[in-house]
Formats: sequence, structure tokens, C-alpha cells
Amino acid sequence: MNSDSDVNSGAAAQDRPARPQIDRRRLLLSAAGGAAALAVAGGARWWARRDAARGPRLWSTTAASGRVVLSGGPQDGLFVSGYDGNLRALDPRTGAVRWSRAVGAADPMTENYGRPSAVGDGVLSVAAPTGLQTLDAATGDVRWQVPVARWTGLTWGQGPVIRGGSVFAAHDGALNAYDAATGERRWSRPLGPEGYLALADDTVYAVGREYGARAFDARSGEQRWAQGSVLGAYNTPVLHRGALLLTYATEDRTGTWVCSLDAATGRVRWQRRHGATNCAVSAAGGTVCFLSGDTLSAMDTETGEPRWTATTTLGLGRGESSMTVADGSAYVGTNDERLFAFDLDTGKQQWQDAPDDLRSDTEYTRVSLAAAGTAVYRSTRTGVHALGTLS
Repeated sequence: MNSDSDVNSGAAAQDRPARPQIDRRRLLLSAAGGAAALAVAGGARWWARRDAARGPRLWSTTAASGRVVLSGGPQDGLFVSGYDGNLRALDPRTGAVRWSRAVGAADPMTENYGRPSAVGDGVLSVAAPTGLQTLDAATGDVRWQVPVARWTGLTWGQGPVIRGGSVFAAHDGALNAYDAATGERRWSRPLGPEGYLALADDTVYAVGREYGARAFDARSGEQRWAQGSVLGAYNTPVLHRGALLLTYATEDRTGTWVCSLDAATGRVRWQRRHGATNCAVSAAGGTVCFLSGDTLSAMDTETGEPRWTATTTLGLGRGESSMTVADGSAYVGTNDERLFAFDLDTGKQQWQDAPDDLRSDTEYTRVSLAAAGTAVYRSTRTGVHALGTLS
């Protein structure tokens, strides 16, 4: 690996790459943090000890930064849509760069967010500046690309999704389905200026501010149902236990509805109003979590009844925090490089990770998180960091 990378010595022996010879002159000690790292050939640093108050770091690398997406789990692929307009594939276990591919010059979207991307069926699709570009996930070779006249309203939550041999993307006012292998368009349906997508089995779901929520047959494009009562939806929906979970703005734009729709029929199961705005949603087990500002809240997925709330930090006060849940934990990443882990059942803080030097600048960015099992990956402008344990 050509970039700086840290690897935690607490990882299982069989998961480690062979350790190169240690350069003893580059032994780094951090008394303040209670940690010691051994700098070795190739820029890798093995964490020998960590302060108990900090998170269980696995590795970190400065070779990539941007939006992260996982393929399956830690044993598969980790992909980063960079702030610099490049796509990179990393080894989820070590942080080593497998390949890198330029998909367009940096622009306001990539500089603050990284371009939306999705991985599945052996391919990686990205909403590139010139169109929908699909690459071989193993090699980074371009398989196909289709021109897009307008990524209308393209934001953090909008981007392609992949399943069942198809790539689905909302652009040019329509929901489009493409053959994942060839790029041939299978069908297209009018949608509207926005399209936050989710997939389950043979159904693709789209939500947007102007039309609410809709469900389409993934093979034919036939509309299965429409729910217009959730106008103002503005985040990627989550499919969980037969429900489509989403957030949409109240009519006066002073709050947010967290809503559960029956994924098969579109019927409203429950909804709860909250005073916060711009809530991100994620779910696992019997709990749905949503984050707004410095407050993380949890509700029962079946009833919407509140379970617990926890407080994090607003970070630098600019940019946006991110949240995800997996394997009994809820994670919140802030743009000052901190990461919080909470017990999904109780809301009790499990650990907090912070850099040796907290950032004090006010550069706008959004933290990206991806989690699978007990491993969580955090990407900021300083690089990609892996924490937790690898199974």
C-alpha cells in the first residue's frame, strides 16, 4: 500500500497480512492517547495498545476519502466514491487499495459528498458527471455507461441501486432499469425530479418530495402502488421486516414525520411527528433509529413507540453527521472525526472514538458510514477508518 495505513494488533491472527520488518527508528508513542503504534515498511502502523475510552480501531488509510459502500460484508469489497472524483476499491480487512478509477473531475457534489454509488451482482455503478457509469467491481474496468442529461436534484441520498441483474437509477425525471451486464435499458417510468430508491425481492421503491412513495415491479416496471400522503419525503427509505421506513417534512416545514408503510400495499402502518428536521433513518432487529442534530432516537419498528434517546455532538456545526445500525449497535459519525457507538436495545453508549487532535476548521463536508456485522467504516476528508471487529 502506498499510503499511510494503521492496522490494529487486536485483529485475529489469521486475518492479518504478513507483517513486514519493523523499522525501530520509526516507533511512534502517544502518551497522551495511551497508544503505541509500530511503523513498518509500506507505511502500515500496527496499534499495540489503545486507550479503553476510545474505539476499537482496526486500520486507517489516507489513500481514499469520500462516500463508502460495502459489498456484502467485511470479507467482500469496500468501495469509496472520492471527494476528488475517483472511485477506489479497498480491502475491507486491511485498507489496501485494490484499484482506482477516475469517473470525472471534482465538482460541488464530489467535493462535499462523493458521488452516489451502489454495488451488487459483481458491478459498481456510480452517478458520474457525464452519466450512469458501471464498472467491474473486481477490476475497476468500465463495463458500460449511459449518458444522463440531468441528474435532477441529485443529493446525498439519491443514486443507483442494484439487484437481480438490474441497475436502477432515477434521472431525467424517470425511474430507469438497466441490464447490469450490458447497460441495455429494460424499462423507464415517469417519476419526478427526485428519486430516493430502495430494493427488496422483486420490487423497487422510490420516494420524492413531489409524489410521495411509489412501488414498481422490478422486472416489468409496472406500478404496484402509490402513497401520496407522504409528500415531502427527502431521504433514502429503508426496507425492514416488510415495512418501508421513511421520513417526510411536515406541511409547515417545522418538523418531520417518521413513517412506516406496508411494503406490499403502501398502507400507512404508523407515523410519529418530531420537531427535528432532516432526519436520517436506519433499522435493525426490532428497532428503527433516526438522527437529527445531536439527538439519536430509537423506536419500535412494529408500533413506532419510542424506546430511547441519546445525545452525541454537533461536531463543527457545519456539514452533516451520519448514522447507521448493524449487529446490535447504532453508530453516529460527526464531521470533527468522532464516532459514537450505542447499544441498539438500550441506547447506552458503548464507546466513542476521537482523533488525537480534534478538527477545529469549518470546512463543509458530510461523514459517510457503512457497517456490516461488528465492523464499521467511517470516511471523512482525512481518510477511511475501520473500527470494531472483523469476523
